[in-house]
Amino acid sequence: MQAPAIEGVDEMWSGWCHEGGAADLVRALKYRRITAAVTPIADRMASVAGAARAADVVAWVPCSPTRRTERGFDPAELLARALARRLRLRARRLLHRLDDEPQTARSREGRLAGPRLVVRQGRVPGSVLVVDDVCTTGSTLRVAAAALRAAGATEVVAAVATVAPSSPRQPVAVPIP
Repeated sequence: MQAPAIEGVDEMWSGWCHEGGAADLVRALKYRRITAAVTPIADRMASVAGAARAADVVAWVPCSPTRRTERGFDPAELLARALARRLRLRARRLLHRLDDEPQTARSREGRLAGPRLVVRQGRVPGSVLVVDDVCTTGSTLRVAAAALRAAGATEVVAAVATVAPSSPRQPVAVPIP
């Protein structure tokens, strides 16, 4: 088996590549605040989530506090909670963001460094399914996995709504519609 393309992430699933209608659906959720988009995205993520069904808990990568205030919600949290319901798993707010700069506002170097994330409190159960809306460089998931493992996670799997065509590819399941 090849080593994971994203350090610390054992497996990753994506509903779609970040292009066309799938990218439009994610943008509708994130930038137009159309929360009804959560349903088809979470349905798709659940259909490809594979071994993530065996996770002990579902967590998410928190967006920046400024973005959360602007939107009135965190897209990754909505997706994680919806996905957890579909997989019959519990969702927990495990990660806390220490910075307030959105990934989209960062330079390339800043994007590659990723956000500053820590575990909110205590130990993390063995296997964590971490959810995010888009994977572009893989840096955010790498930082999230490092924080979760430092707090005791023995396995970190990831599920994202969409993955950029140039982002890390193995092991990623992107089913063909």
